[in-house]
Amino acid sequence: MVLMLLAGILVVMAISFQWKISSDAAYASELEAQYQQAMDDYNENNIYYSPQATTQWIVQRQNPAGYFVTNPDMLFEPSQLNNSTLRGTRYAISTLGDLNGLHTINRHAVIDFILGLYETEIKQTRVETYTRYQRGTRYDGFKTLPGQDVGVRPTMDALMILNRLDLLDDPRLNLDGIWNFIVAHQNEDGGFWDEHYPKLLKDSSMKCTSFAARALAILSQHTGRPIPEKLSKGVIRFVQNNHDIVTGGYSSQPGENSDDSYNAFRAFKSIWDTTNGSDEIKRQAVSDSIDMNALIDYFNYNHYLVELGGYSRHSNLENKKASIKATHLTVWLLHNMQLLDYVDKQSISKYVMSMKTPDGQYGGDIYTTYSAIGLLQKMGIPSAPKPEPEKPEKPAIIPSIVPTTFFITALITLHLGYQTKKFEFKTINKALIIQASTDALTGIYNRQCFEQKLKHEIEKSLRYKRPLTTIMFDIDNFKRINDKHGHIAGDTVLKEISVLIKDALRDSDIFARWGGEEFIILSTETDIDGGRQLAKKMLDLINEKEFTVVQKISASFGVTEFCAEDSMESLVKRVDNAMLEAKRQGKNRIISVDAKLNCQPACLTSGL
Repeated sequence: MVLMLLAGILVVMAISFQWKISSDAAYASELEAQYQQAMDDYNENNIYYSPQATTQWIVQRQNPAGYFVTNPDMLFEPSQLNNSTLRGTRYAISTLGDLNGLHTINRHAVIDFILGLYETEIKQTRVETYTRYQRGTRYDGFKTLPGQDVGVRPTMDALMILNRLDLLDDPRLNLDGIWNFIVAHQNEDGGFWDEHYPKLLKDSSMKCTSFAARALAILSQHTGRPIPEKLSKGVIRFVQNNHDIVTGGYSSQPGENSDDSYNAFRAFKSIWDTTNGSDEIKRQAVSDSIDMNALIDYFNYNHYLVELGGYSRHSNLENKKASIKATHLTVWLLHNMQLLDYVDKQSISKYVMSMKTPDGQYGGDIYTTYSAIGLLQKMGIPSAPKPEPEKPEKPAIIPSIVPTTFFITALITLHLGYQTKKFEFKTINKALIIQASTDALTGIYNRQCFEQKLKHEIEKSLRYKRPLTTIMFDIDNFKRINDKHGHIAGDTVLKEISVLIKDALRDSDIFARWGGEEFIILSTETDIDGGRQLAKKMLDLINEKEFTVVQKISASFGVTEFCAEDSMESLVKRVDNAMLEAKRQGKNRIISVDAKLNCQPACLTSGL
């Protein structure tokens, strides 16, 4: 008996080591697959921008006179001071403000440059036809270069720079005069004109209106002076008159085409900036005047380039190409309106980052870089990389020779045990047949009821050719429990194990007390493999269960599948023999007999 027990222990240890080797190898493979997936996700989604690099790239473009140029190699070229210099300086200052980099520039030089473009007490512009100033009212504004006319666009650029630098309270500025200058450019149709765009004369346009609105918004926010209601309503009227109901977009002037997506942004910005109150109030004002669903469709159907992940400025095929500037304006609009879920943020981010160079700029100029930084920030893209996934450590693998050694040793021990003592068989007495359908002690089906249901299920299996599997198990060493703790304790174990198994079964499974400590299960629509899995599940439940009196018990399982040649008696006998074989092989295990393989000994499998 001692040799047999030792052989059983050696087999269990061999199986345990083999299972551990397989489990560790599978776990290591799973960890590696998870790591590779994590790295793929990291490389795919690790999108971030570099504030320091972009800040340095912009700072290198500041002329000692305060303004910014596109090419630092031409920093001192006179040609760099032109009609676009003020605008470029505004983009540079705005970007540095977004990146918290204004402390890195020569602020005093910027101030001197801007105030050098400031003109006070304007009487009229050089072009006589533009005169529209009232006597007794002061008008102040800014121009792009000394000696040129003041204009709404340069005044807006200058105000945005001064606002970023917290210099709107400079005593040299007359904010009322600047306010009057902007307001004087509103036409009867509600839109605005601008001397800066002489080709348009005094006709209203969407871009001039949006520039005026942004300038007034800065002054209103700084001084607390509200935008006049009449002015706001005029702007809304002008915007609505430029709406293209066919495309959902907006034109620059009434009657023109809506090919340019900039005008859609300008329409939104004109209403947003001339509406007094919180962002929520502004958002409502825009929604009341602009059909946002139609506008989103306009952007996504007419201007979005799916293959690139960016938006184009123009919708006609000849000029349709992805643009960071156009993409920024679209994202800006949807960000303010809390509608960013309607764009593919991942694809847009990748498109913008594809334009980034190691020195921190995007697209080669300040305006595009300004647009890229603004876009990334509005979409919540981080300014630092994500931490790289950690490579998992490989678990220690037990040498494959270890379980083989234990198996060989177990075989030798079994041979010695067989030569010294014959294996003793022990039969299990069947319990008395109870007439009622329910077992009085456990509350589950009794044997008589089970046999009736088994007969019925066999008929169904034969008729419909559906699989049917029987599982029988017996509580190991149950007599010891009764001898040691008494029959009441044994009854308690039977009740507890019945509840445990019943709760783990499907409603369609038939569970009965076969007799004594033996239980039988009929699992419909289940083949032999499914039966083994179910038996394994129940064996694990029993091993893990803390029972009330004896704490730990085990059970031996037999599993077999019904075949067409079976009778009810042959099926039960085969599953019973399988369970007995489990007892003989050391208990606390599962033996399955596959009748389809003619029930040869090679069909027997076991596992804990």
